[in-house]
Amino acid sequence: MTGTTKTGASQPSPRPGRIMEGGGLKGKPANLSLGQAGRAIDAIKCPKGWLQEGRRAGRRRANGNGIIAIPVSQFTPFLFSIVCVWFMALQTCCHGHSIRKNNINVLVVGATGTTGLRAIQGLLDVGYKPHQLHILTRNPSRSKMRQMEKLGFRIVKADLQCPSSLRNVGKDCTGCYIHATGGDNKEIDTTEVSSARNLCKALHDDVSVIVYNSAAGAKDHGVHRIQQKHDVEGVLTNRKRQTHVTCLRANIFMEELWKVYTRPQILKGCYPLPINWWRKIYLTSVRDMGRLAGTIIARESNDEVDTKRIRILNVASDRMSGPQIARAFGKAQGSRCRHVNNRELTKMAKESFPDLYEQIRFLRNSREITGIAAVKKEFPGLMTPFADFLRETRWGDFERTFSDLSKPETLEL
Repeated sequence: MTGTTKTGASQPSPRPGRIMEGGGLKGKPANLSLGQAGRAIDAIKCPKGWLQEGRRAGRRRANGNGIIAIPVSQFTPFLFSIVCVWFMALQTCCHGHSIRKNNINVLVVGATGTTGLRAIQGLLDVGYKPHQLHILTRNPSRSKMRQMEKLGFRIVKADLQCPSSLRNVGKDCTGCYIHATGGDNKEIDTTEVSSARNLCKALHDDVSVIVYNSAAGAKDHGVHRIQQKHDVEGVLTNRKRQTHVTCLRANIFMEELWKVYTRPQILKGCYPLPINWWRKIYLTSVRDMGRLAGTIIARESNDEVDTKRIRILNVASDRMSGPQIARAFGKAQGSRCRHVNNRELTKMAKESFPDLYEQIRFLRNSREITGIAAVKKEFPGLMTPFADFLRETRWGDFERTFSDLSKPETLEL
């Protein structure tokens, strides 16, 4: 796993984020709380020769991951204090809002489908408990919703197209994550904007932070689906109550590649993406969208909301060309896969499926830029590279299907 060091056969070295019992010299790894780490640092008395010792320790060798492997012989009190400080920074960085999440409830909208459950997993990843997530659904009697309720999630019955059912929706919730306001169908759901308007009017004043799963696209994108998402952004940002609104704009969700119209062909060795071989596209995991949303809600809810704050944030964890994606598939499934620029698909879409053609044309010509490095810097450890996504979802298991990604019993609580 990331953040661990390779251990030698004769003497193990301490792992980042873990302090060895007995002053780091021997014994089992022991987790330290922030308070314990602070008291450990306060108790350290550095010897007079700490500078020389530090210089000698500075000649230690770093491994290929950039993680320092510290020999036990050099694990002096000075180095121990450095590790403590590093551990505190790591814990704060990765779980900085976990304590403050204890009093935060989140209304989750449009996340009862396959990709939506992946976003819910992302919220759980960053520290939320099932009882803190209020899942809005039109049909709480569905087997999936009954399973979710048994797991501890709060199920809220409401219909975005029925304003009377939305009365006081979001009460006792600090944040609202909107995964979608319409269905994920082949045909464009033209109710997205009106559903967003109904939700915005009905949201309880307790909700002070909104995060919306939007779509990336420059002003001249020319795609009706993307424009509809941007219109929803306008509705949310015009909410009367002072609100912090963040619109997360992604391009291609990695989970889409699991769908029935892509996965079977890829497993047979052909990735039919209708773009030139040199053209690169941005990829994002839906699970990461949940992680980002949960982190933003926790962070923004600690600020006093006395003015509106609107943020548009392009997000992605990888930028790859068709051949690069195909090679990643081949490695994950243990069989060769090649990228094919399917021009016939483009021609057929242009003649018979205008919505699909718009999306293909967008992928071929988009000039939208996403600062991946900046996103990863702001949200360290939350973005999943494509190769890691394939391992996490077990792409190489030929028996698995898209529906296996949306089973409540597979949620990591």
